[in-house]
Amino acid sequence: MYKSRWMKNVLDRISKSRQVFWKTLASIGIVLAFGMMIFSIYLLANNLVRFFIPAGEAAPVVPILPGITLPLYWLPYFFAAATIIILTHEFAHGIAAGIEKVPIKSAGIMGALVFFGGFVEPDEKKLEKASKSSKLRIIAAGSSTNLVAYLLVILLLVGLFAPLSSGILIQGIKENGSAATAGLQQWDVVYAINGTRIQTTDDFRQYITEHGITSGQTLVFSTYRDNITITAETNPTSGNVSFGILYSNYYPLRLMEISPVVTVNLYMFLNWLSLISGNVAILNMLPLYPFDGEKFVYYSLKNIVKKRLREVRIFYNIVCFGLIALNIALTFINYGLIPI
Repeated sequence: MYKSRWMKNVLDRISKSRQVFWKTLASIGIVLAFGMMIFSIYLLANNLVRFFIPAGEAAPVVPILPGITLPLYWLPYFFAAATIIILTHEFAHGIAAGIEKVPIKSAGIMGALVFFGGFVEPDEKKLEKASKSSKLRIIAAGSSTNLVAYLLVILLLVGLFAPLSSGILIQGIKENGSAATAGLQQWDVVYAINGTRIQTTDDFRQYITEHGITSGQTLVFSTYRDNITITAETNPTSGNVSFGILYSNYYPLRLMEISPVVTVNLYMFLNWLSLISGNVAILNMLPLYPFDGEKFVYYSLKNIVKKRLREVRIFYNIVCFGLIALNIALTFINYGLIPI
């Protein structure tokens, strides 16, 4: 943990300028945070019900386990996006605290194993003495900022990238598979096969089916680097024809397309940024310790529930923990440890 006086001073200066503007945004953040809290509970409860409906199509809920549920090639994007989201989340708390006259004791950068992010440490005694509305504004600032970040990233994705795929992106290659042996590389973009234009993954699958491609046949994959001749092989698990590749649609930049490598990395980073910011914004407001939603509910009820507040707090923590635990357990039972 590295405490930065400069970072603390920056947060102090920001919170002291345009206070009416920041306070208005923080007040709106309370409404957004409450909405996200309700949505997080509904999301998990509704998904749990779908596990018990024959045609429910429940979405898998999986923990992030590097190398197991999170393939290793996603790690750079995940860590870069997570670092930005954590920094903006914590600094939003710091700015909101400064607006509400709650001093910031320290701020800086922290690391835990391979995770990096930021931290803001408000004066806990001053925070406890602050009004309920001040506490709620400070707590809500983190998730509401993440929600705004999510919406901005979605706008960037829509504005920067073409809406239609122009080829298939090679996301992964099986070691010692036919594609790897032929020289196809991760992040290559295939634009044609045997001279036939391929724009989407559906085009690729349709070509394989219509031409009756079988194991042993050779195909010429046209990429931006070169034409690569690949021999089809048989997938030992499914028995279907395979090339030892994991692929998806490729969406080029609308303007200034430099190279697929630049486009792919920007696209992947922004996708992870949207995924993490959206998930953190919503799930962080779940009333479960140590999420912000737990304190949000506690301070909301503190002056309303005079008696049995401790029992109420334990109750909603148990309910929310059960929602997450059951979703993860049923995901494992129905789908196994599937990758993200």
